[in-house]
This record gives sequence, structure tokens and C-alpha cells, in this order.
Amino acid sequence: MDTEEAAAGEAEFRAWYQRTSPRVYAYVRRHCPDDDCDDVIAEVYLVAWTRLAELPADAVPWLIGTARNVLANSWRARSRRRQLAAELAGLNDLASADPAGLAVERTDLLRAIGQLGADDQEVLLLAGWDGLDSSGIATVLGCSVAAARTRLSRARRRLADRLNASLDAPSSLLRLVPEVN
Repeated sequence: MDTEEAAAGEAEFRAWYQRTSPRVYAYVRRHCPDDDCDDVIAEVYLVAWTRLAELPADAVPWLIGTARNVLANSWRARSRRRQLAAELAGLNDLASADPAGLAVERTDLLRAIGQLGADDQEVLLLAGWDGLDSSGIATVLGCSVAAARTRLSRARRRLADRLNASLDAPSSLLRLVPEVN
């Protein structure tokens, strides 16, 4: 492609952008903060530029679909950033805690979990170590979500009983095994 053809293609793309962008921008504006709109639109039209030969004659639905995908990716990234920030805050809390005390607590907790039956151990570890919610636990165990909640609740109660039976381990260690929804 020579320089004239490239310039003509670019001019055609700019004109096409001018025709289609108001509708795409309106869609994007309904679904994200104003300060993110330009970034989303830029990504949508970058994808369009790279797939120019594949675009249908009426490209607005395709562009809006692409905008929807870009927004979904943005939301997932934002969610991952929030989760990472929460995890980093948790690490900061751990860093400021007494490591020897935490080690003793964890040892006591693991000892108490080890005294439970295999089913209780499994559901507690799925919630605490694997970080699964009730739905995830239900999937792993092949039961209903309500049954998973019940199993976890009962396992937590038996764990609390084991911890309370131990003079060295306070029941506050249950905070290490999260409640799940």
C-alpha cells in the first residue's frame, strides 16, 4: 500500500468514526464513569481498525458489542485491582502482627482441624484455604448450596468446640476460617 492509499484509508476511517462514534459513545457513557469513556472508545476503535476488513456494512451493533466486551474486561480488571488491594491490606496486617503468635495460633488451629473428621476438614479447608464460597463448595462436594452452608456451619461449630476444649487455643482462631455465603 502506498502513501496515498494509506492516507485515503485513514481519511475514510476518520469519516466512518465521525458517523459511528456518537452512538457508541452514548452506549459507553451509560455504562461507565465519564473519565473512562474516552479510553473505552479508543480501545473499541483500535479493535475496529485492526479488523477493518471484517466489519459488517452496518458496524454500529458490532462496535457496541465490542464496547460491551471492553467494558467487561475493564470491570474485571477493576475487580482484580480491588481484590489485590484488599489482599495487600491483609498482608500489611499480617506484617504488623506478632509472627510468633500467629505461628502458634495457626499450629493450634491446624491441630484442632486435624482432630475433626475428614468431611469437616474438607469443607473447612475449601472455605479457609481455597477461599471458596458456598456455591463453590457445593460444586466441589456435589451438593446443594444450602447443604454446603449447613456442612460448613456444623464443621465450624465442631472446630470451635475443639478449640474451646484446648486451654491454649482461644475460639477467636475461628476468624481464620471464613464465613461464606
